Amino acid sequence: MGDRRILQDLDPGAPPPAEKPQGVRARGELRLAFAQRAGRTRMVEAYQSGCLRARVPYAEPGVGASVVLINTGGGVTGGDALVQTVAWGEGAQAAVVSQAAEKVYRSVAGDVVIDTRLTVAKGARAEWLPQETILFDRARLNRRMEIDLAEGARFLGIESVVLGRAAMGEVVREGSLRDAWRIRREGRLVYADAQALSGAMADLMDRAAIGAGARAMAVAVFAAPDADAMLPKVREALTAVKGRGAASAFDGLLVTRLLAADGRTMRGDLIALLTALRGGAALPRVWTC
Repeated sequence: MGDRRILQDLDPGAPPPAEKPQGVRARGELRLAFAQRAGRTRMVEAYQSGCLRARVPYAEPGVGASVVLINTGGGVTGGDALVQTVAWGEGAQAAVVSQAAEKVYRSVAGDVVIDTRLTVAKGARAEWLPQETILFDRARLNRRMEIDLAEGARFLGIESVVLGRAAMGEVVREGSLRDAWRIRREGRLVYADAQALSGAMADLMDRAAIGAGARAMAVAVFAAPDADAMLPKVREALTAVKGRGAASAFDGLLVTRLLAADGRTMRGDLIALLTALRGGAALPRVWTC
């Protein structure tokens, strides 16, 4: 109501701002859990509601267990909210991927809110590998990631953002992006990252200290006891990317950042990076089909 009063004070004759009816706002929630049973990783919880669904494809040789997340709404817009909670039990090994890129459309009523909470037990190997998030002009995204790791757990996670589809001639001139990561190991905060871009997105991304003209960006985090030892292999992989990339390692974490001119370039660079981080193992098929 505060914004409405301000607008009416400036122009008492102005109509109230358009709001998206509560009834058509999308809500989606997923709660998944994996456990090691009889030498195999099995899904032991699969709650799904609203627009979010989870599907288990046939096992792919050399890829391992994976679950595919699907947004049946085909995208999100202002006022929509997605909540995703995934737990890997002791010894479980599984990748969670998305069926396709998530699309965030122009907002007329607030932010899209995506909350993700991941928990990884001792001896588990967890992978959070969604495909890119595409922002359209005047999109507003507020995304938060909370990851709780047990001592000795292994985790590989990525998030990537593409500002418009270059092949379609799309330009994101205005918008808002807030992206925050928090990783805790045994309850201790070991990684905190926050990014906030708002307003003239194209102009901001043209700045040398922000994007240097890039229209796609990604961060990948690998957490494991031997994460530091992977740094030379990752830096070698980065020498072949078509965009720009840099990696650093500290306190059992390896963090890589990528910038690219467009989504297609970013996807190719991410596949090269993830292949290196996964020891040469093939990615789940949704990434390449």
